[in-house]
Amino acid sequence: MPAPIFVLGAPRSGTTLLRVMLAGHPQLFAPPEMVLAPFATMAERRQRLEERFWEKGGLRRTLMELQGIDVDQAKAVEAGLAGRTVPEVYAWLQEQLGARILVDKCPHLAADLPAMRRLLRWFPQARFVWIVRHPGSVTRSIENMPMAEVMLQGYAPDTREIWRHANQNIASFLEEVPRQQQARIRYEDMVQDPRAAMQALCRDLGLPFDEALLTPYEGERMREGPSGARAVGDPNMAGRGRIQPELADSWLEGFDPASLSPEAHALARSLGYDLGALAPPPITAVSAALSALLDSVRRVEAGMHMPADLDDVEGRRFLLRMLAASVDLFVEEGDPDHPRFHHAEGPTRKMFADNPDADYWRAPIRLGEGRAYRVWGQVPPGTTYVGALLYRRGGQVGTCLHDAAFVQADGSFELRISADERATLRGEGDETAVMVRQYFCDRAAEVPITLHIAPLEPTAAGPLQPRPLAGALDRSRRNLEAVFERTLATWRMASVGLLNRFLTMDGGALFPTPDNTYVACWYRFGADQLMLVRGRLPRARYWSFCLYNVWMESLDYRAARISLNHRQVQVDADGNYEICLAHRDPGHENWLDTTGHLAGYALIRVLLAAEEVVPPTIEVLYEREWQARRGALR
Repeated sequence: MPAPIFVLGAPRSGTTLLRVMLAGHPQLFAPPEMVLAPFATMAERRQRLEERFWEKGGLRRTLMELQGIDVDQAKAVEAGLAGRTVPEVYAWLQEQLGARILVDKCPHLAADLPAMRRLLRWFPQARFVWIVRHPGSVTRSIENMPMAEVMLQGYAPDTREIWRHANQNIASFLEEVPRQQQARIRYEDMVQDPRAAMQALCRDLGLPFDEALLTPYEGERMREGPSGARAVGDPNMAGRGRIQPELADSWLEGFDPASLSPEAHALARSLGYDLGALAPPPITAVSAALSALLDSVRRVEAGMHMPADLDDVEGRRFLLRMLAASVDLFVEEGDPDHPRFHHAEGPTRKMFADNPDADYWRAPIRLGEGRAYRVWGQVPPGTTYVGALLYRRGGQVGTCLHDAAFVQADGSFELRISADERATLRGEGDETAVMVRQYFCDRAAEVPITLHIAPLEPTAAGPLQPRPLAGALDRSRRNLEAVFERTLATWRMASVGLLNRFLTMDGGALFPTPDNTYVACWYRFGADQLMLVRGRLPRARYWSFCLYNVWMESLDYRAARISLNHRQVQVDADGNYEICLAHRDPGHENWLDTTGHLAGYALIRVLLAAEEVVPPTIEVLYEREWQARRGALR
């Protein structure tokens, strides 16, 4: 009775293709996985396969082929073998085959070194074919295999270690097998040069070469079973139709050699695979960019040493806000091919002296090469102000228009954004974003605008790709760093040059509204002091006075009154105002709450000023002095 041939290999190494190729040889019988070899008795096998029902079909399909019976009859024959040992079943199968040699492929053996050794005791003359495949291909194939976490239980604790565990077990076992009883074949050779690979394998097995080995998809080779018999092995086998040379390395795309252990690298080298020769996959660029972003967060936080404890803790919150804002800006809302307007700032996302009275709508764009966008919407009656602005690379302010230039009498508007003469909002070609601002004097009474954007030549959205994602993360990192650099540079300048005095300033580096005139001050006064700011409202579309922390965030306007606009501030008959900055309510009609800050920015905005804007004056008093003065006036 001829000794069987056992095919050994890690899961996803090509054992199914090799089995089907061998099934074409007239001297061999190579059925699907019968799942016999891992067990000593059929009773053990039955108990295990009750849990792994999807593995029952291989033996039944074998019986159907051997005896020409249907699946119900095969189940009955299988039941009749229930009391036998596995060696007895192998002997029975060989009797059915006559002179043909049984080829049993069972990847389960790669996870069970004792079972392989037991096979050699049962069949001392058995021959063993070891199929090896690139560890990257095996690993990636396993990672993309449906239900891999269930089907590959017991091979290794981690998917990335299955290749090493399986092949190390096989290598250890074959050290105990006489050299003339073993053969090795590389999957890559088998699909790229199948003739040479199968000729060499036949020589090692002492078999004549047969042309049918090269046509695994011709003839009946139990690639799939009749209705009622579950196929076992590679589920993709039946749908291929030919040997595919491209499968030799197609799975290597996306494989990261660094994901495997040093032990796996060493074993791979011994089998002829140099993992160090592989270029890192695109996904590693995402990992590197994400790591760099988080390193920037750590560096910024480590260098955050502000004079006041409150500034320090708010700085950490600002860092978290800017991290989220940067990722939103470039990862979530950064696609100029499929733009949409989103709120760039709000109550919990503030930078560069946000205005609590404004909505900031931002959308990404990319001009040049004939690219153009359409922006349209509706401005409700009574709206205070709407402005549209292009930002150029590096945050430079580009073309700006306000509502008087583009809103129709019925409130509708449509803008064309491009770098050519047909544009309503014309760019230079390096624009990266369009910003639409809406100012409110009374949010409870004024209705938000409606706003839409679309490229004039839409493109279909594709799946997320690693390199663009890595680029977006890198831009997120650079934005985060730039925000902190500009914010701290402004504070260093303002805390000295604007200390307790208002000056008209250029906000060009801080993403301003060009229609605004900005008058700023760095205020500082003691815990038992207050500051009086006196000036006159200029003729303008809008005016406001607002308080900010070191990080140029408006103070928490949801919890305290920290700003006043021209409709809210109390003025005298000549339009003069006096605003009181204080740490607690002194009873002043224009009190603004510093919310625990002894220092910070005070900023005046004058929108579309119709006259010269004169900076206000400042007086710092002790609270008791102001209360005494107030009492005297009464």
